[in-house]
Amino acid sequence: MKSSQSLGNPSLESKEETLRLSIEKLVYGGYGLARHRDKVYLVRFSAPKELVDAEVIEEKKDYAEAQVRKVVIPSNSRRSALCPYYGVCGGCQLQHIEYTTQVEEKENILVETLERIGKLKDVNLLDPITSGQEVGYRIRVQFKVKNGRLGFFRWDEHEVVDIEECPVAHRRINDLIKPLKECIRPIKELQEIHVLYSPSKDEFLVKFITPTQIERGLLESLKEELLPPEVVGVGDYSRLRTVLNRRFWIGKEYTFVDVGPWTYRVSADSFFQVNWTLWERFIEAVRQNVSFRKAIDLHCGVGFFTIPLSERGNFIEGSDSNPHAVSDAEYNAKINGRDNVVFVRSDAYRHLKSRGGEVLDLVVLDPPRSGLEKNEIELLTKNKPERIIYISCNPSTLARDLRQLVKSGYVLEGVRLVDMFPQTYHIESVSYLRVQE
Repeated sequence: MKSSQSLGNPSLESKEETLRLSIEKLVYGGYGLARHRDKVYLVRFSAPKELVDAEVIEEKKDYAEAQVRKVVIPSNSRRSALCPYYGVCGGCQLQHIEYTTQVEEKENILVETLERIGKLKDVNLLDPITSGQEVGYRIRVQFKVKNGRLGFFRWDEHEVVDIEECPVAHRRINDLIKPLKECIRPIKELQEIHVLYSPSKDEFLVKFITPTQIERGLLESLKEELLPPEVVGVGDYSRLRTVLNRRFWIGKEYTFVDVGPWTYRVSADSFFQVNWTLWERFIEAVRQNVSFRKAIDLHCGVGFFTIPLSERGNFIEGSDSNPHAVSDAEYNAKINGRDNVVFVRSDAYRHLKSRGGEVLDLVVLDPPRSGLEKNEIELLTKNKPERIIYISCNPSTLARDLRQLVKSGYVLEGVRLVDMFPQTYHIESVSYLRVQE
């Protein structure tokens, strides 16, 4: 038997008597699930199959949230965290668990969610796409800034944990942290700094988010005097809830990213997949065994999947509501020599509606965390494309949507985990559907 051990997390002082809990498994959110006296406990920083002493943090109607105070009998998968800020910083939830177990538990959560919410039995779970590295994989980072500190919010409150490095960020982004900290004092009311890095070009695009406009001259001097030359473009932005609004930009507004044989232009206000270590395998997972006469790719972004897919069929049309992404996608079709792909600025519903009655062999979906809108599912099932490939970042909304698609006559051929975010609870996946014969 392994000896008992303290969690070593100084973020909270013990306030109540602890409960001894046996952790059954992990659940979505990175919690360990335990039961005590007919009540469910969701326990932070626990691991499957271990015995812990935990303090209740918050009582809910149907469950309680708790945090590990001491590990009495550790799981075989427990390890020391990779980051000195782990347990305080809210960015990661699973660093204390071996990576192979992280992947296994995420697969279990994915299947269980499809069964519980989607009522889908005997799900065919395909081989996962694991991250090529469990650290250093992020090429996009959103730093928080508050009271002169740069880092990420604590898991338990909106205070910023000041950091010197972030293990999951690309090492070149970590190199940028020190000069970014030098920009904090001159920019009043700075709230966030967003960084996009191209491993192909060794270039950065940086956004500064403030409630009031930064003086252009100040930002120009910071770019030239404090930031390294690899920062090729900087912008001044405001935030309205989840939407960023650009005030002005200095320098290059885009960079280029190479993914296998394909090259993508990515503008500052476009989206690109965050984990550079699995880009090629992710593309292959989407376009495997694909052939089509006509297809559409909804929420296509800069054409990350659309352009490689175009090599497998006669014609494909991508759409996105982001004008910057559509502009990039059109440019990317040209530089990759693809003349059988067209991009339009449109939301998914309007794009599906405009293709009503047309024969579609394939529809690729990559919706936001909220999943498909009800009217989008109605149009999909009415048009009835032969195949649907559904890329999801939320297993709950995926399960809800797959249930409706299966009810309308589709067969779920398989689901594959894509571990886009190691050390975190986030679950990305690819689902393959075909019309029932």
